[in-house]
Amino acid sequence: MYKHYDVDHERLFEVCETLKGDFLITYDNSEEVKTMARRHGFQMCLIPMSNTHHATMEELVIGRDLSWMDRFPAVHEPDAEYGNSSAP
Repeated sequence: MYKHYDVDHERLFEVCETLKGDFLITYDNSEEVKTMARRHGFQMCLIPMSNTHHATMEELVIGRDLSWMDRFPAVHEPDAEYGNSSAP
C-alpha cells in the first residue's frame, strides 16, 4: 500500500523539530505517536476521516503551529491520557 513503510518515527520527529518552517504530518491516533509529539513540543489535532472500508475514524494531525485549524468545527485536540491517575 505504501512505498515507504519502514520509517524511524522517532528520527522523523527529531528532524521535524529542527525544521525552520512549519510542517504538517499525519498519523494514526495512537498513544505512542501522541507521546512522541508531546515530547518534541508539537501541537496535535484530530480530524475525522473515512478509511478504505468506509469506517469513520480520526486521523492525528501534527505540526508546530496548528492554530489555523481552529476555524474548522470538526477538528479537536486529542484527549490526554496519563499513566498517573493522581495527576492534576
